Amino acid sequence: MKFQLTRHPSNENPEPILTPRKEVAWESKAVFNPSVIYDNGVFKMIYRTYPSSLELTTPRLKRPGFYFKNQTSYIGYAESKDGINFKRRGTPFISPDTEYDGFGCEDPRITKIGDIFYITYAAIDSPIHDRHIKQPNVRIALATTKDFVIVEKHGIIGPPTRSKAAAFFPDTVKNGEVGLLMTVSADSTTSRVRARYYDSMADVLNQSDLSWDEFLESDTSALKTEWWLHRGPELGATPIKTPKGWLMIFSAESMSDTWTIGAALLDIDDPDILIARTPGYILQPVTEYEREGLVPNVTFPEGAVIVEDKLYVYYGCADTVIGLATCNVNELLDYLETEGKVAQENS
Repeated sequence: MKFQLTRHPSNENPEPILTPRKEVAWESKAVFNPSVIYDNGVFKMIYRTYPSSLELTTPRLKRPGFYFKNQTSYIGYAESKDGINFKRRGTPFISPDTEYDGFGCEDPRITKIGDIFYITYAAIDSPIHDRHIKQPNVRIALATTKDFVIVEKHGIIGPPTRSKAAAFFPDTVKNGEVGLLMTVSADSTTSRVRARYYDSMADVLNQSDLSWDEFLESDTSALKTEWWLHRGPELGATPIKTPKGWLMIFSAESMSDTWTIGAALLDIDDPDILIARTPGYILQPVTEYEREGLVPNVTFPEGAVIVEDKLYVYYGCADTVIGLATCNVNELLDYLETEGKVAQENS
């Protein structure tokens, strides 16, 4: 038995839910990798964009797609009552305007804790296309908001080395600790997903390079990889608390330059413990808009919410547009408990 998500509005006639607005300079080339939270009856989305200044340059040999000039991402905001029809703003929600993120604010993820929305994103500090001159720093940054109007940046909260793809758990874990789930060694054969724990949110902002070295030297990864794979797993959406464990929708490991979507269950009290995971993907690039774009063959999930018994999975398609796929969440959880446990035991 194989479990598959259903694309909007149907697998027979799928279409993206958001495409670039050509008349809006900061998102005219691409909208992708959205994070979504369902709050007080409203689907609130933040998403990554590429501006009109993006220019194609030299083809890349080691990764699909191309090098670009002016590859500086912004983060936009949109909201919806039905989870399908989103109304966007005319101005960016988060712009690249500091020393540590002046050349890109990428791949945001939202977690609500109390009355504050915590937003992690990848911050880029120098031009990506000039990496032969200076290697840009790619690090995990934090911003917060209470209303998605006023946003405050808090700087780098991840390790001093290259890091990306992180999200807070929306509830405490372990012994009442704050948990930050992240991807270690992203975009590599050793990529893996693991959690770091803190006494408080204030503690998140005050970690030394030495403490990060100690963390990275240890390995308690919930999702690991095999040496022979082309790329290991990467954190997708913010984890969702369910009666059967933390539901994690993630970017699955791959033997090729194709990005697929998987699902896993982590232990509620100790997210280092993997309960089950899908034996394969639950969505892969099939449609034209998933296979053709700035980076071909990409379905990358960064948003997942449950409303009643329906799971909404929002994902970037070929780094160009945003797609939506859904399922009955109880059917997915049942599938993970049966087929997923078998996959784990045989892994």
